[in-house]
Amino acid sequence: MIKDKTYRYDDAFKAWARKHQFNFKEFVLNDFYNDKNPQVILSPTAAQRGLIFCDQYRYLIQTKVQSFGTSALFLNMLRSEHIPYNIFTPMEEDLENTASLFNEIIGGGISYIKQIHIEYAGRPGTDKSEYLNDGTSFDTFIEYEATDGKIGGIGIEVKYTENGYRIGKKEKNDIENPYGKYSLITMLSGYYIPTLNITAFIKANHLRQIWRNHILGYSMLNRGDIQHFHHIHLYPQGNTHFHELALPEYKNLLTEKGKQSFIDLTYESLFNKMNRHFITDKQQEWIKYLINRYLSDVK
Repeated sequence: MIKDKTYRYDDAFKAWARKHQFNFKEFVLNDFYNDKNPQVILSPTAAQRGLIFCDQYRYLIQTKVQSFGTSALFLNMLRSEHIPYNIFTPMEEDLENTASLFNEIIGGGISYIKQIHIEYAGRPGTDKSEYLNDGTSFDTFIEYEATDGKIGGIGIEVKYTENGYRIGKKEKNDIENPYGKYSLITMLSGYYIPTLNITAFIKANHLRQIWRNHILGYSMLNRGDIQHFHHIHLYPQGNTHFHELALPEYKNLLTEKGKQSFIDLTYESLFNKMNRHFITDKQQEWIKYLINRYLSDVK
């Protein structure tokens, strides 16, 4: 593998992010490139030290990921699996200001944060058939008590360079089933315009995961796990696949009810809001890390 190599399937943002993560790896983490070590893959030693996680909260984060079985979490700097830990796990140390942050994002209604979950598909121990009967999960789930005393949830999907994904056989069959969970939950939610035929999501590789996460949240409402729900799709503005294509198209499929429960949020906007709510020296260093790690050119 050649340093600064271009890749056939990289769009403009992924090409920038690939170079950026390589530079961060070399100039910030001092984990240097060699022919056996691809640009954005940490060396085994660096991975074992947890260098993929922000240094200000590394110990806290590592206590949360000991049972996580995906090797890419610790190795691949270009993937997004580790990002929820870097952004949201540190918020556990300041739930009061986390509540203030999310009140700003969703428009109020949060009394206090109960728990921050990473990789959340529903109540632990509950069979997946109670939800969408598939592997859909939120990258982060903020569970809170609302000002009306009810339980609310904010399901967050975190993207970095990713775009859409190809459909599998089971998923295709489940979408085509007019009596299946996808059809039932989509209809019950009231989130979508009446003319929507969900079989359109079979070909819509760029929209399908957004839809599945949105209705996963409604399945939690429908089951009674929560009484309030918002879905946040978090992505960097430079990822034009979402910013210019998928998200505008998806929002055109939503009713007013659907739009009220759906928020598209850029890293830039989130970090700017965080900067107002998290003001200790440690928190400010964490926010600077996030900006330098995912958005800014490494100096």
